[in-house]
Amino acid sequence: MKDNRFVSLLEQWVSKRVAVLGDFILDEYLIGDTKRVSREAPIAVIDYRESAYHPGGAANATQNVASMGAACHAVGLVGNDTHGGILVELLQSRGVDTSGLIAHPDIATAVKTRILAGELHAQKQQVARIDRSYSVGSDDATLGKLTDAVVDTVDTCDAVLISDYGMGVVPGAVSRRVIDRCRTRRVPVVVDSRRHLLSYQGATVATPNEVELFDALETPAADAPGVAQLAAKAVAAAGLEGLIITRGSRGMFVYDADGSTEHVGIVGTRDVTDVTGAGDTVSATVSLALTCGATLAEAAEMATYAASVVVMKRGTATITPDELLAVREKHPSPVAVEMENG
Repeated sequence: MKDNRFVSLLEQWVSKRVAVLGDFILDEYLIGDTKRVSREAPIAVIDYRESAYHPGGAANATQNVASMGAACHAVGLVGNDTHGGILVELLQSRGVDTSGLIAHPDIATAVKTRILAGELHAQKQQVARIDRSYSVGSDDATLGKLTDAVVDTVDTCDAVLISDYGMGVVPGAVSRRVIDRCRTRRVPVVVDSRRHLLSYQGATVATPNEVELFDALETPAADAPGVAQLAAKAVAAAGLEGLIITRGSRGMFVYDADGSTEHVGIVGTRDVTDVTGAGDTVSATVSLALTCGATLAEAAEMATYAASVVVMKRGTATITPDELLAVREKHPSPVAVEMENG
């Protein structure tokens, strides 16, 4: 993609609105120092120092959309609890419209608690993670309210990003209504699904990594055919317009429903600091690019640049337009990589 095209697409983001529908998670960090070993078990004793909170899951996708200059509307469920309040306040402080977040009376907000520890003044490392999640059944009455909220939001947005972390909120009736409405309005729908990639019939594009693609097609990685064959099978099964597959240090693979393919190389170093939340950044960037008329290959290239920035930051991170332009200036084009099984 030429520089003027890249800049032209990026400059349009500030005028766009994106709705993010999905599973909203609070990332909690408990940080402490390790000074001694416990007498009770062969484990380190951690002296607590502080806590930190960041948006995770669909919430991370929303903050990425907002940090890139667009208006973002969050639609999903949180618990009517302290953690839910913290998450809503975090998103509001980042400029996200949270009017579509519904406090469910019978669930606790999903929280991923990471315990970071190390010697005093040393870089803290993650030593354990505790996940608190919920599951919503398809007959849950709150899903009807959620469907109404997201359909109303769709009518004011330029794209919808479905961020599915497996809690039962979006697959089924909710996503069906959303996709049908978006197809009527010709609004792109981007799907980032950990477990239900093929459940979003008629969406515009999905952004799985290779493992998610293997799982969706029930294909063991060791027995997998070329990525193009797998992509074609997934696109046909889900009625997608295309697929953008992230492949880590091997870049991205773009498959269009017309059978055309493209490899997108990597930007920057192969050595990364933290890949946490990078998939959210990719799907958010793809959503914004498509609102401006970008091709799938162009959207994938912009997402590659965005991901190259956030993987050099710790935890769930975001990127700004200035950072995106800076990395583009430093690396004028992605570096081609050898693509086996492509």
